[in-house]
Amino acid sequence: MKQAPKCIIFDWDGTLVGCEQLVHAAYVLTLDKLGDKKASAWTPEDTHAQNGKARAEIFSNTAIWGEKGVEAQEIFYQLYPRLQQGDAELVSRFERISGTKLTPLTVYEGAKEIVSALKMQMPQTRIVLLGAKSEQLLKKEVLESRFDGLFDMVLGNTGNPITDKPNKGAFDRAVQGMSITDKASDVLYIGDNPKNDRAFANSWGADIKIVQPKKEPMALYALKAELEQTYPICCQNHISSNALIKEKTHSQV
Repeated sequence: MKQAPKCIIFDWDGTLVGCEQLVHAAYVLTLDKLGDKKASAWTPEDTHAQNGKARAEIFSNTAIWGEKGVEAQEIFYQLYPRLQQGDAELVSRFERISGTKLTPLTVYEGAKEIVSALKMQMPQTRIVLLGAKSEQLLKKEVLESRFDGLFDMVLGNTGNPITDKPNKGAFDRAVQGMSITDKASDVLYIGDNPKNDRAFANSWGADIKIVQPKKEPMALYALKAELEQTYPICCQNHISSNALIKEKTHSQV
């Protein structure tokens, strides 16, 4: 039996929720607003390639923005909240440029279950949400997705390159005030990107679990079951995740 971590940190985009198409739309419309012909050629793969990068790195990329990186960043963060709200004009323009229908933010199967179970069954463990969006946008999405009250801390980017994700100083923010003696044992990071999230966790020394619920719909239930086996305290007075997986799989047949 392993001692429960002192802190469990969840990534947001791609781990608990799917909002990549909103981000993609913001990139496309930013390029369009700048009058860049790349707008119609910008693909979801181009958007995915930016995942895990710091804001400064993304918007200083002259191959994408030329000399308009600062302006592009301002436009992007003006457009994204409007897309969050389903701004009809922006949605219509994106769909016209891209030829695809815009999908709103989606909460992945098992996302709320795993967070609420950990919070209930591991009361001494700090449960943190750590995202790469601005903290204001992240907290707004948490509230609108009805995750409010499930995290002890919600930490987004604040404009500080030292403590913002994906810099390792973001972990220091998450564990501030805690007594961390063994990073790998005391802190568990849960993300979806095998390359970037693993590198992020390794840069600080945290343990890491990778889940990809977009590809594997039962991934979060499977992770919950794994944590129940690793830290038995998780499953006290709680429905077995293995039973839930069987039930969900059966219902989808």
